[in-house]
Amino acid sequence: MKKLDVCVVGSGYVGLVTGSCLAEIGHRVVCVDSDPRKLKSLKAGKVPIHEPGLNEVFKRVVKSGRLSFAASVEEGLKFKGRRAEVVFIAVGTPPRADGSADLSAVEAVA
Repeated sequence: MKKLDVCVVGSGYVGLVTGSCLAEIGHRVVCVDSDPRKLKSLKAGKVPIHEPGLNEVFKRVVKSGRLSFAASVEEGLKFKGRRAEVVFIAVGTPPRADGSADLSAVEAVA
């Protein structure tokens, strides 16, 4: 399997689990988040969500260097002189009053 350079925009439940699992199978992953407090916590090795087994996987892939974190999409796309080969957008899409999804966060990073 080819090892990919992956940028995951958003490190909430979907983004952090996706990024951790991709790193666990060997890909190099940067999770991007705009919340400085969340980034500081993640860089300190603290997982802010509960998912069975995630804490162990997270610690392993961070220690291996396959999972890292960035504060901007531009920073998250950089892999030692290369650009990310794959980008996942995993930001919130809360419902609007009419029940449709609010895609403004997706559009802001796309």
